[in-house]
Amino acid sequence: MLDAILSFLPIVIAVAILLVLLLMGYVKAPPDQAYIISGLKKDGKILIGRAGIKIPFFERLDKLYLGQMTVDIKTEQSVPTNDFINVNVDAVAKVRISPTPEGIKLAAKNFLNKKAVDITRDLQDSLQGNMREIIGTLSLKEINTDRDSFSDQVMQKASKDMDPLLQHPERHRRERPHPGPGRGQHLPDQEKRRHRQGSGGPGCGHRPGGGRQGRQRGPGPLRHGDCPHEQ
Repeated sequence: MLDAILSFLPIVIAVAILLVLLLMGYVKAPPDQAYIISGLKKDGKILIGRAGIKIPFFERLDKLYLGQMTVDIKTEQSVPTNDFINVNVDAVAKVRISPTPEGIKLAAKNFLNKKAVDITRDLQDSLQGNMREIIGTLSLKEINTDRDSFSDQVMQKASKDMDPLLQHPERHRRERPHPGPGRGQHLPDQEKRRHRQGSGGPGCGHRPGGGRQGRQRGPGPLRHGDCPHEQ
């Protein structure tokens, strides 16, 4: 009897060890995360919303966040528009890492085992740069009156730079363009002179192509309200 038990003992021990290894290596990925199991195979296994087995001591498990992230895109400094007006823009973009194998492989090189807040911080600089480029190609009127077009251009620029890493960002929300400090301070000297001549300066009734308006200037020195452009 004892000999029979001893003969089965190695089998029992092997089965017990196998069960322990299976329990140690059993993993189940949630829907908003990708579990990447690597070690024995070159490409590794990617688990999203399903279970799998990781062989202890021979394979490792890494995690990649795939949920939606909110990125606050704010111009830290005033950005000149196409018509030389400094503006500050505050916007929000909704982005997420593409769940395709190619997108996961690219994202794993930069965002592996990072939390959502860390990924958002890394994406913020790139999206801010894209928004500054678009602001420089538009006038202040275009930014204020056609915000959907402004959002689409920033979205397309970001998608072109980050594909296939990210899925197409959703439309920007909370765009708030407003003039920044030093409005018009970046105007070239020739442009500034043109604006002053076109407006006639404060207290001047002169208009290009038009006649005199207001009080007629008599002989003597210029008085307040007289137009120097009519000399």
